[in-house]
Amino acid sequence: MNQRNFVIVLVIIAALLAGWMFYTSQQAVQAEPIESISSKYWSSGHADAESEAFTHWNEDDPAEVPVFCAKCHSNSAFADFVGADGSEAGRVNAPGKINDPISCTACHSDAAHALDAVTFPSGNEITATGKNSVCMTCHSGLSAGTSVDTTVEGLDEDAPIEGSSLMGPHYYHAAAVHQGADAAVAYQYEGKTYVGAFKHANTVDSCTKCHDPHSLHTRDIPESDASLCSTCHSNVSGWADYRSVNMSNIDYDGDGTVEPVFDEIEGMKVILEEALNKYSQAVVGVGFGFDFDNYPYAFIDGNTDGEIDESEAIFPNQYNTFTPRMLKAAFNFMFVQKEPAAYVHNPDYVLQLLFDSIEDLGAQSGVTTAGLTRP
Repeated sequence: MNQRNFVIVLVIIAALLAGWMFYTSQQAVQAEPIESISSKYWSSGHADAESEAFTHWNEDDPAEVPVFCAKCHSNSAFADFVGADGSEAGRVNAPGKINDPISCTACHSDAAHALDAVTFPSGNEITATGKNSVCMTCHSGLSAGTSVDTTVEGLDEDAPIEGSSLMGPHYYHAAAVHQGADAAVAYQYEGKTYVGAFKHANTVDSCTKCHDPHSLHTRDIPESDASLCSTCHSNVSGWADYRSVNMSNIDYDGDGTVEPVFDEIEGMKVILEEALNKYSQAVVGVGFGFDFDNYPYAFIDGNTDGEIDESEAIFPNQYNTFTPRMLKAAFNFMFVQKEPAAYVHNPDYVLQLLFDSIEDLGAQSGVTTAGLTRP
């Protein structure tokens, strides 16, 4: 057997093995005892009624989840959205209940099973069947980069907007990241081309092929405690190893070292934050920085040292003189930052966004893309 045929045989064997593992994992899920499913669910974030996601509005008057937020933060409101309560599907008709976490009925209803498309904040519709459409509905984000264009329409790119605030897609928008340009939730610069949905492998190309829908964790290999990812990434023994996966041999952030894609993205984020700070100093006359442990995340860097210290990370010191150019770049920073697994869900897309944001700020910030690589 020549070398070419040998390689082809190996590829076929690997594909068959991956297909068999996926098939057996699906069979295992279908046969999973209710006790196991229940245990997984009650340990998941969806069941955590005391989390911020379900208690944020407890002190409001009235104590209810606003219609705009209710679809994803109240189980009863999700039933309203898909029409499981007999109402028109596709909209929430009333505020949601507080302390009403996502439960079995969110996914297991005829209305949820019939959901076959998801409309993202950009207006783009993605076909998605079964459980995946339910996942994508609440992990699509709340606003898109197109809303930045609406906000700054007619304004000079470098004119400070008094009283402006940081814009972003919200939190945990995994579906928006995974779908890339097909969903178009990030700020996509005119004239640039962006990748669409992340094509990982046929056996791991949707929400529920990777994630256990009850525990929300990455699936294990059937009859094993090993992570499904270890099928192809032998160095992965659990979630703590995901960041060590090197998906290319490219030094995207130009630091002279080829690193795992997580670190390459983190390097690009450092450069973008530096560009935002220097741009702000040059154009607005004040420094800029992020502190993601404190709302509203964007603050004035008073001493322009590139760091937001404890005295600066306070609400009265929020940054509120964005220019249109800053709003676009900062939206993309938030798009990457607020989806913790962006580096897994679509690394090329987020690297493209970071690169283009740095490039757009370059003329005024003095921070260029020299040495950086765009996927």
